[in-house]
Amino acid sequence: MKFDYYQTGIKEATFSIEGTSIQVRKNAVDGEWQAFEGEVEADYTDRLHFNLREAVEKLVDKPELSAKLRAGNQFTTQTGESYQPTSNKHLWIQREKKPAVNLIVDDGHLVGLQVAVRNMGTVLIQPGYEQATVLADWQRAGLLLTTPLEIKPHFKAMVPMRDGVELATEIFIPDDGKKTHSVILGRTPYGRQMFYRDYERFVQRGFVVVLQDVRGRNDSQGDWLPMYYEREDGQDTIEWIAKQEWSNGNVGMIGGSYGGYVQWAAASSGTPHLKALVSIVTAGGPFNDTIYKNGAPMSGSLAWFFSTAERQFHPEKMQRDDWDELMRIRPLNMIPVVGLGHEIPGFSEFMKHKKYDAFLAQMDWKTRADQINVPALIQSGWFDDNGVGTTEAIRVTDRYPSGQRKLILGPWVHSGNAQYDLGPVHLGEHALRFDIDLQHVRWFDHFLNGVDNGINEESPVDYYTLNADKWRHAEQFPPNKQSTSWYLDCQKGTLLSEKPTSRSTAGFGYDPKQPTPHLIDVSQNELEFPNDYAKVENRDDVLTFTSEPLTKELTITGWFKIVFYASSSAVNTDWVVRLTDVYPDGRSINIDDGVMNAIFFDGQDKPKLLKPGKVYQFEVETQKTSIQLAPGHRLRLDIASAANNLVFPNTNTEAGADGNHPVVAHQVIYGGGEYPSRIMFNRD
Repeated sequence: MKFDYYQTGIKEATFSIEGTSIQVRKNAVDGEWQAFEGEVEADYTDRLHFNLREAVEKLVDKPELSAKLRAGNQFTTQTGESYQPTSNKHLWIQREKKPAVNLIVDDGHLVGLQVAVRNMGTVLIQPGYEQATVLADWQRAGLLLTTPLEIKPHFKAMVPMRDGVELATEIFIPDDGKKTHSVILGRTPYGRQMFYRDYERFVQRGFVVVLQDVRGRNDSQGDWLPMYYEREDGQDTIEWIAKQEWSNGNVGMIGGSYGGYVQWAAASSGTPHLKALVSIVTAGGPFNDTIYKNGAPMSGSLAWFFSTAERQFHPEKMQRDDWDELMRIRPLNMIPVVGLGHEIPGFSEFMKHKKYDAFLAQMDWKTRADQINVPALIQSGWFDDNGVGTTEAIRVTDRYPSGQRKLILGPWVHSGNAQYDLGPVHLGEHALRFDIDLQHVRWFDHFLNGVDNGINEESPVDYYTLNADKWRHAEQFPPNKQSTSWYLDCQKGTLLSEKPTSRSTAGFGYDPKQPTPHLIDVSQNELEFPNDYAKVENRDDVLTFTSEPLTKELTITGWFKIVFYASSSAVNTDWVVRLTDVYPDGRSINIDDGVMNAIFFDGQDKPKLLKPGKVYQFEVETQKTSIQLAPGHRLRLDIASAANNLVFPNTNTEAGADGNHPVVAHQVIYGGGEYPSRIMFNRD
């Protein structure tokens, strides 16, 4: 039994499977069969993003599997894998697995596997059944490749920056006889070698690929200070590329998270050679998104700082069972000393800058929006913990001409587009985009190579609505710019569509020694994972405001803005807001949240200690979403003063989160009358 292996629409190899014996032949003229074991098996497991041997042992040529497939009902195998049929007769999706290894079926028989991850899709298919997979889309686009280009031996260059520091840079050139090519650049703090396999697919399509270690990382010179040098270094690298004999001067960039941040940083330099971005779950500014959440220092970023504490990336350092103990150490810069035996210079430097200043502004690419004009495909998810970065990218590009921007916003976490089940959130059959890499290739083909493929004339916004299991299309985001307001009744703890005429108050005590939790596993480095907050809401340090049960569906698409009036007995404190979908059975699943340090009520560059007892107006914007709330469900707003695990608890003193002497704060929320506290959102 043979299965052809395709990735990003390219036929890469063929697997021959006989019982438990597997052989593989690379898709080349002189390809020879190799035993699927040892280094060969490890290499393909890495490429596939799942364990093929395990899949073969559990799925291939199994009569009991065929019987269940013919029955047509969701089932769980003896080894615990759960599969569900879909409206596509050929596709069965895998539940409770990341990535989901989905089945391609014909007449009750397994004929292939189809997998999506954040930036690419993989297909294993028996010859003749390609049209039952996403490969049909690649074929319609004229981009299905069965004979990819060969790649010349790659080589390293040390690229000089304007200050003389040299950055280690790997160049991959297609062996197609052409002298010059469009170039796709990836810049990373994680070691360029990690991305060799993923980026081969672009070289096989005729692009030169350039992969670079950012300053102070891996083989590059200089000191590692996250984000600080990326605008200038990105510009210098792009302009170096444009001068090379193998370059036609057109450069695109792709990457996720930090690899998204470096794109916008480079774009903010105004370099004319940067012609296209594929921005995936991009990180945003340090004071809003990555190091602080509107002035509140992030504890959730500790795992990342630990993993990048040395010149080489060490992801294993994210995995600890003592995060709770470490996060209680003060001052904050001493946490790495206890956890790793030494300070992390970058972390220590960031902790010195407790307000938005020139140091932080240097890294805030959105402040240079007038220099950013690069056509951008922007991809993110509703549970992306760098969702604020994508929000910033959306707003910076809102002024773009038609056809210069495309948004793809799905029901995904930061690692995205890979699974149908996120804790208590169970997504529908359409949740994953198996064509995500097809859109990336089309974007680069159009804006780097001038291919008239129509992507610039298609829907500018594709977004998925939770609970409706639908992808929708729009000209802008959010589709409806008019906001709806629901008001807080503090006496009853309710959300009302009409503003209460009489004033009411509600209060709680916040003790930094017992901070309200934010429900995540720090070691997983997923900071906005959906969970059930019903038990958290029963705490004395959380106020809840809940709507009446809905009588009809309510679809919300966009951001929540919470405008509220509050006083504190403390001179410094935090505010945490969270919107949840309350089920009839009492579950309260988070939709969006937001955090701010209260002393920045007048601006992030103007911290002002609070006057105890004085009423202030605060505004907190959440992440974005598109969600359909069903009849019988309720919308709830939580207000607290801590999100432990996401941000360090504020001590309620002038020292903020970095202090050693916490005090209890007595918080009061005001609603009605002259204090119209409210949530604002956009109906779809």
